[in-house]
Amino acid sequence: MTSEKSSSKTLPRVLIVSAYAAPHVGGVEVVVGQQAQTLAALGHDVTVVTSQCGAGAARRERVDGYTVIRVPAWNGLEERAGVPLPVWSPGAAWQLARLVRSADIVHVHDVYHPSSALAAVLAKLGGRPFFITQHVGLVEHDRAVVRLAQKLVYASLGRLLWRWAAAITVYNPIVESFIGGRGGPAQKIRLTYNGVDTSEFCPGDAEAAQATRRRYGLAPDKPVVLFAGRLVPKKGCQNLLQARGPEYEVVLAGPGRIPKHVPAGVRFLGPVSRRELRDLYQASDIFAFPAVGEMLTLAMQEAMACGLPVVATADEAYRGYDLDPAGIALVSPEPQVLRSAFLAILGDPGRIAQMRAYSRRLAQERFDWRTNAEHLESDYNSACAVSGRAR
Repeated sequence: MTSEKSSSKTLPRVLIVSAYAAPHVGGVEVVVGQQAQTLAALGHDVTVVTSQCGAGAARRERVDGYTVIRVPAWNGLEERAGVPLPVWSPGAAWQLARLVRSADIVHVHDVYHPSSALAAVLAKLGGRPFFITQHVGLVEHDRAVVRLAQKLVYASLGRLLWRWAAAITVYNPIVESFIGGRGGPAQKIRLTYNGVDTSEFCPGDAEAAQATRRRYGLAPDKPVVLFAGRLVPKKGCQNLLQARGPEYEVVLAGPGRIPKHVPAGVRFLGPVSRRELRDLYQASDIFAFPAVGEMLTLAMQEAMACGLPVVATADEAYRGYDLDPAGIALVSPEPQVLRSAFLAILGDPGRIAQMRAYSRRLAQERFDWRTNAEHLESDYNSACAVSGRAR
């Protein structure tokens, strides 16, 4: 889509609502940023409304061509119990209502969050088409009350919002099946890739990789098995710790609680920036993602774009992706199985080269985030035309 096409008419004004966005760290935050940045580059007037967690982020600012508005929020549930559920200040409802009225399209991320649900209801009442990106289904948690709360939301308000939405974007068949099994209309679900910038996330050189290892105190010649993501049970971090061994170092990058006693051969880096994460991909030997209920996540796509061999949890739903079993290792997430997979890859230079090449090729062929944004823009224009809000 060219800038000449975008400038020939006034494009829909887009309001994106997400419980979290940068500088909060996570995959959803990256997707929100990419979505806003690309739509702004295509000529849309884009506003992102999100939580202000902590005092570091500005209440309002321009970022990469779009506006970010951060609503004061209490984030104690995540900080104290690992439950990512910010609670917005009471006055946020009025502010959100004004923003919805000034938008042509409302796009919310994950209906489980009260902020997203409120924005969707306001859009429905105001006659604005709204879109949903549902990143996850039921998230495993060790607290029964958290599991129950999720089930209640999805069985009631979640089901209603899915039916009202103009379209629902999902990134894997597990979430697609989750929505369909709870009354979500199949004809509205778009299964796609969230996508990455393959020009930024790309294979690096040996000199830069060694510089990254020195920066983080990693051995220059010991293989690194990298994990990137939130340190929560469903990601399989505990299994990865148990899969450690003297032949390689397990490195975990991402927000969450770090154990008090970290075993030998394991490094926790905490949250890292996007640029640093790219450097870590380029400096590592294997990307491990033994999560349950997640497939071809943003982190997996970024790692593959950087040419990393990937070891991930096997799932029946992967059959629909037509993946080469020689190019990606899909295994049971048990520690011993993971360890065996790591050793088999590290012990076979020919296989490493094959997996690196396959990862990069797959990323270039399927994970281009610009293509996905253009599909989304087409959906926005169609919804505006149907609702009479075409500009």
